[in-house]
Amino acid sequence: MKVELQSECITAIVRADLLSVRKHLRADLKRRKAGHKLGIFSNDKDEDVAELERHIAALDTVIRYYT
Repeated sequence: MKVELQSECITAIVRADLLSVRKHLRADLKRRKAGHKLGIFSNDKDEDVAELERHIAALDTVIRYYT
């Protein structure tokens, strides 16, 4: 079976997924800053926080494209 989606549907799906990823990264960042989370990108807390912030900023840029 072949399913065709309109570009607006694909855009909405991609945007929703990106928003979800950003939400989870923000939660991870908050927990990491508070010392309640293990490292995601690095075992060093400061490096990990910086990398999380870079990923969130990159997602912000991509999400603006899909808005």
